[in-house]
Amino acid sequence: MKFSADDFKRLYAEMPDEELRSLVRGELSEVARPCYDAELARRGLSAASPRRTVQPVVVPESPEPVAPESEEVLEAAVEQEEEEDLAPAAIFTSREEAKAAKARLQAAAIPAFLEDDTVSSGGFRLLVAGSDVKQAHETLGIV
Repeated sequence: MKFSADDFKRLYAEMPDEELRSLVRGELSEVARPCYDAELARRGLSAASPRRTVQPVVVPESPEPVAPESEEVLEAAVEQEEEEDLAPAAIFTSREEAKAAKARLQAAAIPAFLEDDTVSSGGFRLLVAGSDVKQAHETLGIV
């Protein structure tokens, strides 16, 4: 699946500043690079990656009790998620195209994961839950 310049423009326009600046310009495709540069210029940002700082975790002094029924619902949801196998929704040759597709799926509330399978198959596999494959294809415009 190929992404157009308009796809990259929309994607970059939706990204928060930190996420946009964290992209590695050298890894972008020739179509994506000018869109990235234009979005940085529009926001007045530089391409330098921001320094990552470790934020301390704030732990409440006394955690609020969780109702038993909500614990059961949470456990059932976790078990269901653990039981469902991941399936490839698409395979990309470009890391940036794969990241863009992943972002589109996540924006559509479809959890997605990238698997770097360049060693064995020469591509980046975009994985989703088996039950989400059809919706992922629709979101990405794959027929």
